[in-house]
Amino acid sequence: MKKSLALAGLLCLALSNFQLAARADDWFDRYDRNHDHHWSYDEFRRAHQDWWRAHREEKRLTDAELRAQFNTWDADHHGWVTREHVEHFHTW
Repeated sequence: MKKSLALAGLLCLALSNFQLAARADDWFDRYDRNHDHHWSYDEFRRAHQDWWRAHREEKRLTDAELRAQFNTWDADHHGWVTREHVEHFHTW
């Protein structure tokens, strides 16, 4: 009985992690307008604006603060952020 409950718990955890990853992929892809697997600054800004509309209790960033955040997330300074960059800094 305990083993089956533990197994069911692990299965639920695995499925919830899979669903979170799928939602993260969907979320990233929604703002990747040209489907190049990168977010330009404009795509990044649009994603932030929509996120803020859903989380108005959070502080809205100024353009300068948002640009600074983008530059931080763009760790290799290519001028875009990848899904991996976003996953590194953002909690889904």
